[in-house]
Amino acid sequence: MGIVRVEKNKNYSVVNNTGLRDERLSWKAKGILAYILTLPDDWVFYREELATHAKDGLDSLRSGMKELKEYGYLQRIPIRNDKNKIISWETVIHEVPQVEPLVEEPPMENPLVENPPVENPELLNTNILSTNKLNTNIQNTNYYHDDNKESKSHVLVDEEFKVGYNFLKGEGIPLSEIAITELGEFCDSFGSELIKHAAHKAIDENKPKWNYIKAILKSWEKQKVKTLDDVAALDRRFEMSKNKRLNGLGPGRSNRKEIVPDWLREDVEPTKKEIEKQNSQSIDEERERLQEMLNKYKS
Repeated sequence: MGIVRVEKNKNYSVVNNTGLRDERLSWKAKGILAYILTLPDDWVFYREELATHAKDGLDSLRSGMKELKEYGYLQRIPIRNDKNKIISWETVIHEVPQVEPLVEEPPMENPLVENPPVENPELLNTNILSTNKLNTNIQNTNYYHDDNKESKSHVLVDEEFKVGYNFLKGEGIPLSEIAITELGEFCDSFGSELIKHAAHKAIDENKPKWNYIKAILKSWEKQKVKTLDDVAALDRRFEMSKNKRLNGLGPGRSNRKEIVPDWLREDVEPTKKEIEKQNSQSIDEERERLQEMLNKYKS
């Protein structure tokens, strides 16, 4: 396979190769990481806005970012107020993983060092650079790359958590420190719309508590729910199952039809001939009785 390169004098980025060569990551996760790292460090962006930059949508972005989190390229940091209470979360993207590897040895031929050696030459030839600016075609053109500095990180504003948290707070649903952390995790998986929908269900059931909302969300996780349409389909299946149980069609009810054998029906239900025979016998007996009475009077 050949590679056609261009001169790096405009529209280029400088990123660390660690994540791109981490064999634990899928191509989707690597692409998300690389794209975010091309943005300036002071770039403020939101998950929903970021999802519009590719055709596979928000669900695909969430799954890729979940993968980055698993391997340490993404960290969630709680933001606390002066009373040490969590009021929001920030998602930070790192060029190199910030947690211990999940395997005994990193999946690379060479160990991770500050500047890892590579077999192929760097894509950026520093001898022909006409500028030191990163991403000269985007808003921030004042960032200078310095290999001697610590690896850069990017902050993703977690708007989903903010919306979900404010909604629960507005509905008067109390959240403990643990509940706030759990809410952040669920916001990563579902987004604020599904969080709000689960809260509405809990309120309708007269159980406006986080534990009940969490139980609903865990149930949706098991059913692999991703959208409100998935929830609607799940509700329809539940109603159909409920109606079957009420009508005696469910697994707990017997829907058998009693079948009476012919010989038993014959014993229970006399035939027409038998009825005529019985009637004829009754008439003959009555005649004999009357004849006896006449004979008695004659004598």
